[in-house]
Amino acid sequence: MKHEISRIDLRLPERWRGWRPGDAPRVAQRFAAELTTGPVAAARLRSALEAVDRAVVGLNARHVRAGAWVPEPTGDVVAGLACEILAEVPAEPGAATAHLHRVRRKIARSRRTATRITYHAASLREVPAGEAVVTLRSHGVLRHEVIWTVFPPGAAEAVELRFDTRSTERYQDVVAHAETIALRLRVGLTARRAAGSRPVAAAVPRQTARRAGPAATPAAGSPPPGALPAGAR
Repeated sequence: MKHEISRIDLRLPERWRGWRPGDAPRVAQRFAAELTTGPVAAARLRSALEAVDRAVVGLNARHVRAGAWVPEPTGDVVAGLACEILAEVPAEPGAATAHLHRVRRKIARSRRTATRITYHAASLREVPAGEAVVTLRSHGVLRHEVIWTVFPPGAAEAVELRFDTRSTERYQDVVAHAETIALRLRVGLTARRAAGSRPVAAAVPRQTARRAGPAATPAAGSPPPGALPAGAR
């Protein structure tokens, strides 16, 4: 029997904050008080969190969580997170492998054409929530993405964790944080209902004392040092 995702539990590292898309105006002031020092930094963070929130809401997809990493009390957001439920995934053991093949075909096509992507790689991983495909993608030195697509066993849906940063210096930290969040991800399933939209149970993203920093092990397929500014492949 196919199952649908009824609950997503994100356990975020230190100095990450998460919220339901559309809720940033309500929670931004509290997060600013927790993560910044001084009114200027607080105002900067509130504005940045609302910008991340608008970007996630504007995607018009099945996003159920948004998040941001604020490593310093200056209020600068270094990375954003968008958590989406992907529908109509084959409920079979080979779903992750099939997705990996699709991603690798896209990578092969991008390498035969002129694109702004300077690094693109994908690999298969195993996390407690299921098999996962990890995709790393750099758009020159201006933008970097880490995408974990997790396929819970028996589910007709997948969870996509998409991390985005414009900091080349912090990119390896984002890779490590993304892996930590994927390893901590917990997903609840229920028997599939009749066609129609249904809300995912509100599991509030939790911050833990554990910090995933530069010393954490990078996800498989991480670009080697110096790869990010390299020419198109």
